[in-house]
Amino acid sequence: MAWKILSAIISLCLGTASYFAWSNSKALEEEKKMEARAVANLEQAAKRKEEMGLAEKAKTDQLAALEQERDTTKGEVVKAVAETQEKEAALALVKTNLDEVTKQVDTLQKKVDEAGDIKKLIAQVEALKKDQMAAEGKLANRNQQLAVTQEQLASLNVQIKKFEEAQARATRGVVEPDFTARVAQVFPDWGFVVLSKGNAGGVFAKATLDVKRGNDVVAKLKVKNVEESISVCDVVPGSLAQGDVIRSGDLVVASAEAAPAEAKQTDANAPAPTPNPAPAAGGAMSSDPFGGAPAGGAAPAPAMGSDPFGGAPAAPAAPAPAMGSDPFGAAPAAPTTPATPAEAPPAPSTADPFK
Repeated sequence: MAWKILSAIISLCLGTASYFAWSNSKALEEEKKMEARAVANLEQAAKRKEEMGLAEKAKTDQLAALEQERDTTKGEVVKAVAETQEKEAALALVKTNLDEVTKQVDTLQKKVDEAGDIKKLIAQVEALKKDQMAAEGKLANRNQQLAVTQEQLASLNVQIKKFEEAQARATRGVVEPDFTARVAQVFPDWGFVVLSKGNAGGVFAKATLDVKRGNDVVAKLKVKNVEESISVCDVVPGSLAQGDVIRSGDLVVASAEAAPAEAKQTDANAPAPTPNPAPAAGGAMSSDPFGGAPAGGAAPAPAMGSDPFGGAPAAPAAPAPAMGSDPFGAAPAAPTTPATPAEAPPAPSTADPFK
């Protein structure tokens, strides 16, 4: 009897479980359908958002294009107004010139009427035109000669400025900012080194130099003696770290401490620019191109060769100073004898190399 009761209870439980399983499967299917609809709605919303973003970007680009077109139109309007004003001014000038030409024509007509002989008057006009063309040719030749002279003068001024700068650097003992050299020999017992460059390479006596290894300055040098292709420099006491040595092949550059001082000195000593004399109106120079006396005491323009107007030939210009001579007229420096193998610095030894 008990097993029947248990069987009935088990059957009831199984039926109940089957019902709940069937109910849960239906609910799960509904949930899956709802999930699929939610995913589809989400995708549609994302597409809608993307389409709205693209539409917004298109509107923004269109707005930017319209603003640019508006700015361009404003510029064109301003340009058109300026051109209109310029054309109005040109028209007024043309009207004024027309009135002057009309007056001149009336005056000429009156003179023609008074002259009576038209052929003679035309011959005089032709002669005057030939004289005018000849004078214009002489004036153009004079202007061309003046331009060549001014170019030569500018070249000489550039050379003089270079000489002055080189002399100023030599006086201050400052080398070029981009100067570089190499340590050729080292004499640690005597506290000096020999560089691979001399006065031909831009080295000046008493110049201060830095010895660099990588990005570090390992020592400072003071130029003592300078030859054409080598120079002897003393090691500045205290600039070389204890235990460190200068090696052959180390890079030597201009001292960073001397560069600002040189720049200030150069700015302070820079000469004021001399303005070139402006030509008179119509391209004429300060002197009369037809041979008259110069107006207002102005000096006549220098001629390159003979006077195109028939005057006496100008004295030959002084030759340009040579690169090696003093631009201020001093006596030329004695030529530097190039170093020979016998005059090369001695090898390191315990003996004094200057004895």
